[in-house]
Amino acid sequence: MNSKVNKKIINVLKSADREKINIVSMYVVLAIFLTFSVLFGVLLDSILRTRGLFTTLFVIFSTLQTLFGLSIVGRVIINLLEANPFSNFRSNNLKKDLKEVEDIFENVKVNSGFEGDIELYAIDSPSVNAISIGRLKHDHKICLTTGAIEKLDRKELEALFYHELFHIVNKDTDYLTTLSGTFGSPMLIFTISSRNLKRLLKNKSKLPNSDFYRDFILFSFMKVVSSIFLPISLLTNIFVSVKKEFDADLFAVQKTDFSSVISLFDKVKSSCRSFETNYYFMRHLFFSHPKCTDISKKPNRIIETYPSIDERVEFLKSVNSKKEVNS
Repeated sequence: MNSKVNKKIINVLKSADREKINIVSMYVVLAIFLTFSVLFGVLLDSILRTRGLFTTLFVIFSTLQTLFGLSIVGRVIINLLEANPFSNFRSNNLKKDLKEVEDIFENVKVNSGFEGDIELYAIDSPSVNAISIGRLKHDHKICLTTGAIEKLDRKELEALFYHELFHIVNKDTDYLTTLSGTFGSPMLIFTISSRNLKRLLKNKSKLPNSDFYRDFILFSFMKVVSSIFLPISLLTNIFVSVKKEFDADLFAVQKTDFSSVISLFDKVKSSCRSFETNYYFMRHLFFSHPKCTDISKKPNRIIETYPSIDERVEFLKSVNSKKEVNS
């Protein structure tokens, strides 16, 4: 392999500096989130002449979200995804043995030298996708869609796991989960309350009136309040670096091989099925866009900072071609 390509991969694998950057970035994001919340509240008060009402509301919300919301954001996301641990997952559409997938992942962990705990979850979706979540060393989770479990061969699954593990080892996942729990939290709460209201109305006839009206008032209040904060969630993807995905893809190539990663991307493109829920506020946690909007077109760089699948493939091809020319 060419020395320049070697050096490029070695630089990717220097995780100590990257970890420090992500740790510092988490605190910077928290500070910016608190500042933006206060400024947005002040702006609304000045426009609506409400004498500090929205400023107070935004200060309370952002403070509570920072102090308490971040501690449960991983569990909230898992609940929103309707993901289940491999040990509890049952699906009539799944034919592959989950124990086989767990063994593949354990082998990937050993080869990567990662010692922390990571729990595997399954999402019932035909799309080939994955998402890593967590902010603490022993609280990380990787969720695979049933499409990924069923359609990917061993090498492709290894490539997908190496990609997600790269994010976890280098604390990209910690930073991105923090981002979802701060700037993404209004959209997160809005989505959860909207979903619960829909289910509540659907099951109205099965519930006692007291329970129905109690839950209806609670979820309606959550939806109305969170809707006020929604503009903050539009800033979420601005704080995400394109380089994170390119580096994780390159790591997957180095640990498996070029053809396996390209084959993985081909199956992502051919099998993509849009999720029913719009996960815009945590799109950055997914391997590929949950709404399939990054399959081939170049995303809007202002609101979508992640590269498209085609851009990621072209990046790997350019690195591979340099390696072949100079080998």
